[in-house]
Amino acid sequence: MKAAAKWFGVFLILMTVLGYAWAHFWDGMTKAEAKKVSELQTLLELGNQVVDHPQRVVVKWQGAWEGAGEKDAEAAAKKLTQALELPPMDQLTENGHKTYRVIDQSSAVSVRFHWQEISADQSYIIIQLEAESPDDWNMLSNLQEKYGEKMRDAGIDAEWNASLQGSSNDNMNARSTMIHIEDGLKNKLDAVQKETYADATTVSNAYQVPSLTSRVRSGSTWLNMQVAVHEDETNGKSRVTIGLPVITIEY
Repeated sequence: MKAAAKWFGVFLILMTVLGYAWAHFWDGMTKAEAKKVSELQTLLELGNQVVDHPQRVVVKWQGAWEGAGEKDAEAAAKKLTQALELPPMDQLTENGHKTYRVIDQSSAVSVRFHWQEISADQSYIIIQLEAESPDDWNMLSNLQEKYGEKMRDAGIDAEWNASLQGSSNDNMNARSTMIHIEDGLKNKLDAVQKETYADATTVSNAYQVPSLTSRVRSGSTWLNMQVAVHEDETNGKSRVTIGLPVITIEY
């Protein structure tokens, strides 16, 4: 009887420890998702402050999926599209690989779903969300959170990036516009410039921002944000693009 009581006590202790560990893990995952949403909000707020006419925001989730035994890529892709409440997917062959694709433009936030089989048991997924009006940014933020959760539930170790693009009112050249924007970045986010590129009509700078957790490795350093200014020779205005952690659209 004493032995049974002893083992029961050990069992309770073990279950308590496991329960605490699981709760701690889940709390960490929840906070990580919340951080991603808040960082997107940081980008949107920054766009409103430093871009005179925000025109589009593009969010991308991407990551690898690995099958195991009975798992089938086509079935997994179909299940994910259903979880995301997307229309039925199309199947095609792209560069010799089976690809499953959905383009949904039925709402204010357009969605492009792209699942490609790399091998018999491995696929790579990219899902792009795009909103063209600041009126739709709340919806975009909600979908970003939802899509990240659903991809994680599907076993995809996904990372996200986002780019905001718009135009400036001034008639300054790209370098002068970048200096103006950079002053705002340093005041609002303590951004530290780490890389730069420039040509006749374009300036692109990359920064470390300690308050942001999303990052990408570049050589021996890491980056959180990229800003590019391109002079549009047709209208004399500058096109401004801000990316977290880097820009992944044409600027």
